[in-house]
Amino acid sequence: MSAGRDTPGTLVRYVAVGVLSLVVDAGTLWLLYDGAGTSLWLATTAGFWLSFAVNFLANKYVTFGARAHGARQLIRYCVLVGLNYLANLGIVAGLVAVGLPAVVAKVIAVAVLSIVNFIAYRQWVFRE
Repeated sequence: MSAGRDTPGTLVRYVAVGVLSLVVDAGTLWLLYDGAGTSLWLATTAGFWLSFAVNFLANKYVTFGARAHGARQLIRYCVLVGLNYLANLGIVAGLVAVGLPAVVAKVIAVAVLSIVNFIAYRQWVFRE
């Protein structure tokens, strides 16, 4: 069985990569903004794009063990990131509109989209 088909192990690796990506994103923000005194815009942007690269590469190679079709997978990953952005906005706005606090709405959006992303990564982005 390939690494991408071992569902419990794959899920554990997926969560670990998500945590790593968050640490890279927030850590870069902290180091550049609080540590080096760069602008918030630059520090946030650097953290986002570094985390983007770490997330793609770690999910490709570690989580799903995908070795081929790198360009196709990167394009699909970018499409999924765009769809996630729109879905995140929609979920958060919708839940805030019905009375939930924004932070609670964001946590729900992340939880839902994390599940959807796991399936999309496995079935579409990193499928070989």
